[in-house]
Amino acid sequence: MGGFDFGSIVSVLPFLFKGLTYTIQLTVVAAVGGTLLGILLALARLSHLKWLSMLAAGYINLMRSIPLLLVIFWFYFLVPVMLQSLTGADYPPKIGAERSAYFTFILFEAAYFAEIVRAGIQSIPRGQLGAAYALGLTYAQSMRLIILPQALRNMLPVLLT
Repeated sequence: MGGFDFGSIVSVLPFLFKGLTYTIQLTVVAAVGGTLLGILLALARLSHLKWLSMLAAGYINLMRSIPLLLVIFWFYFLVPVMLQSLTGADYPPKIGAERSAYFTFILFEAAYFAEIVRAGIQSIPRGQLGAAYALGLTYAQSMRLIILPQALRNMLPVLLT
């Protein structure tokens, strides 16, 4: 009766560790990039400029309603063809699988982080923003110094899941 041969695992350990480092690198880049872009999208979503708010809402709803695998395929196969037609080049530019994965995950995660950040900002009472304005702070200073630090406490449980 044959058993499982652990020797076959030892022979592929270098490939597994290479895949593990790539996965960790992709996760960190997607989380950081998605968070930064998500904050910008959330602020655009909360903007008083109707067109900006609707544009951000459309992007967020579109990205959240499409499966990630489909977005990966679109970005890898469709974006080079679109760039070719926009630039008028004879052949589509080569984006590459790794770069395509980075961009796709950042854009996809940004939509989810934007909703988390938006909900966190909206959980802070409006009086906090009024108090910041009374202190003479601008909107950007109010967000950076008063609203976002408080909202982070409310967002933390969702961000860590």
